[in-house]
Amino acid sequence: MTIILQLAAFALGTYLSMRMIAALHGPVDVWNVIAKAWPRVIADLIVWGAAIAVAIWLTDGTYRSALVWGLSTYLLFYLSLLPLVRLYVARRRTDQDIN
Repeated sequence: MTIILQLAAFALGTYLSMRMIAALHGPVDVWNVIAKAWPRVIADLIVWGAAIAVAIWLTDGTYRSALVWGLSTYLLFYLSLLPLVRLYVARRRTDQDIN
């Protein structure tokens, strides 16, 4: 049963990491209407940040470490995709220049 709960904590950490990254993209997504949308953007950041803090605070020992591993693993995965996207875009540009 412990391994199942640790996997669930890891999955929760991964999900919370995805949601927080999405909330951090909020200002960029609505920048053209930021004067009207800033309360929603700030609320999203506060809600997901608080959800992460509460989840970490409420979990115990090995479950907390599984949760933090889920958070950090997805963050590292997401950050590793950024250079790959740049390489892909650069490759596509050189392919179009050849034609």
